[in-house]
Amino acid sequence: MDRPICRITSSDYLDKDVYLNIRAFYRAAGYRLIPPTARLNSASDDQADLLVVLRGDNGSDLKDFHGPIHIYDYVKEYAVDWERRYPSASHVTVMALASSSFHPAEDSHSASDDSSRVSRVDAYLPVIPALWMRSWSGKRQQPVHISNFKRMGDDAYQRDLLALIRAGVVRAFGANWQLAGVRARPLSYRQANQLLAASACCFGLMWPYQRGRTLSGRMWQAPLNGCFVLSETGTDILGCPGVIECEAFHAGAAALELSPQACRDLADEASAFWESHSRSLATALGFDPGLSLTPADLRPERALLLLWDLQFRWQRLVVSFQAALMPPFQRLRRAVAQLARRCGLHPRERSARRTRS
Repeated sequence: MDRPICRITSSDYLDKDVYLNIRAFYRAAGYRLIPPTARLNSASDDQADLLVVLRGDNGSDLKDFHGPIHIYDYVKEYAVDWERRYPSASHVTVMALASSSFHPAEDSHSASDDSSRVSRVDAYLPVIPALWMRSWSGKRQQPVHISNFKRMGDDAYQRDLLALIRAGVVRAFGANWQLAGVRARPLSYRQANQLLAASACCFGLMWPYQRGRTLSGRMWQAPLNGCFVLSETGTDILGCPGVIECEAFHAGAAALELSPQACRDLADEASAFWESHSRSLATALGFDPGLSLTPADLRPERALLLLWDLQFRWQRLVVSFQAALMPPFQRLRRAVAQLARRCGLHPRERSARRTRS
């Protein structure tokens, strides 16, 4: 008997760690998968038995899909009338954590109305511990922060975290940190996973509108590797193991001095917690609650993680070669421009001011 087909799609961006968890979860539930890279509105969509939507609003894409739809609203960026968005769907199930009392859900009406076609499951994403847990022998005590730099204005948590990074207390990784005058390098998903396994703790930083409404991916990936997460007050709405809420990010919060045994205990606790969560989600969706995946079962996902890592490293190597082969004058001009930006003044702005004076 042929297995049912599941089409996975993401609205505006593919969070690869989320995708690997979703992919493994639905494979374990017995589905064959159509990946997000496949062309939308193609003939293969007519063959799909289930549509899984990640990140929320998908616009008009696949609005004529006639089967059941699972929506994982973990970004909390959109307010969507799901029944109107997918008028042809046989049923729409929205997976989203219930918002806290001080962050009302703008989209709660869409999943709690009287329609029999729309239902809500109070749950987060499925998490497959065996996919992310790595072996480690020691832990670095210096906290890390792995994230692209966010333009958040005068956010107190970001201001405190930047001060710790500039003071050398916290080491940052990710893209666009030059905008804040910080030197940092981006990481692949696999490299980030390895760094968390080597670290005793990390700092989180969520967008203000997400705090108290959803979880950060580091809240599951870091503890699975024995890495504690320092996060903003009110953000641990699911009671995740290893998440330490802080009223402010300061040097005292970073000086935890966590023992290797405490980190190992955390990894065990986090693994049990997320396995239980994923089983509960499977039950709510009508899947076998006993579904499980061994490392051998996860070879396709592990291969993808490695492939993405190789692609990332190759792209970084190409960029480095391009920089090395750039004509000397262009390298000098770029160096001067970077120096001017670090000083808070662009060369064009300087010449314009002299002209006006």
